[in-house]
Amino acid sequence: MQLERKPDFEKVLQRFEAWWHCEIIDRPLVSINVKEPYERQLKFPPEKKYATLRDRWFDLEHQLQTMYVWTVRDPGETLVGVGETYPMFFPNLGPEITATLFGCELDFGECTSWSKPNCENIREVLKLKPNLDTPYWNAIRKATDLSLQMGKGKWITALPDLHTNGDLLASLRDPQNLCLDLMDDPEGVRLACEHVTEFYQLIYDDLYQRIAAAGQPATTWINCLHAGRYYVSNCDFICMISPKQFQEAILPSIIRENEFLERNIFHLDGPGALKHLDALLDVGKLDGVQWVYGAGKGPSAKWTHVYQKVQSAGKCLQILCDDVADAKAVAANIQPQGAWFCPGGSYTPEEANDFIRWIERWAAGKK
Repeated sequence: MQLERKPDFEKVLQRFEAWWHCEIIDRPLVSINVKEPYERQLKFPPEKKYATLRDRWFDLEHQLQTMYVWTVRDPGETLVGVGETYPMFFPNLGPEITATLFGCELDFGECTSWSKPNCENIREVLKLKPNLDTPYWNAIRKATDLSLQMGKGKWITALPDLHTNGDLLASLRDPQNLCLDLMDDPEGVRLACEHVTEFYQLIYDDLYQRIAAAGQPATTWINCLHAGRYYVSNCDFICMISPKQFQEAILPSIIRENEFLERNIFHLDGPGALKHLDALLDVGKLDGVQWVYGAGKGPSAKWTHVYQKVQSAGKCLQILCDDVADAKAVAANIQPQGAWFCPGGSYTPEEANDFIRWIERWAAGKK
């Protein structure tokens, strides 16, 4: 697997595979943003005007044209990414695209979209089956196919954001109603979660098989890599419910999804979700954790106890840091094995490479 502007991409794949197993080839993973030179003049497609926000979101082809200009550079220009940063196209219509397969429509905002719940009670979910021939899903299919064609040898095509299990139920019912369902009909919620999980493989493979057939590894909005079935397991809804409700109604579906996947990382979103960490770490088929502490709750160095707990359970870890200084503060309290540092901000190529060299020295000193 080679990319024109990322000639070390094969090495990146190898580092990720070692990271999944909490091992190191030469150093821990580092994804870091490099500033574009001010003097660079890229000829992006002209801005377009749209009648509606929906029209803008659906114009994924325009996004691909922009991606092409961004990625295809003149000979001799700098690399697209430093460390484990690589060019990727993410076909996206928002986080509740899976709900459209079960009959929901989407409302579109400037930066996200959300579903219009379509089930009057939780037991209605048991009657639903996914329809993969919808305008929403076909737009994602078309963008995936076009990205694979335009981006061959240039970028990686990602899987979209597939909020499933409990998050899918929240899309179909509305989060507040789903909370009430867990009080009024917890067995119905469990059965509904099991029901929608029956279709997880069908939904995932409809897009994954296109990517695999093109010879590309799997990735998504958490841009881990694996030459096989990888995805994010998550349920943002769990911040609203008790550990008992989570373990009885939703966790079995997450376990089932993970058993289908070859690699997975759990997106643990916000302090309200931390009460479920112990139950998640007990899941043998869970490979890693991305801890998102939330706006105003940083820096990441405040949460080293969470990172230590994840590592003690033998799971790999994505560490979203405020900046390079914050990353170094976290590193002082964790082990290199299974660590993936993602400092915020943007840096010159020299600053980015200096941080990678620091990570190499830190890891060597910890052996």
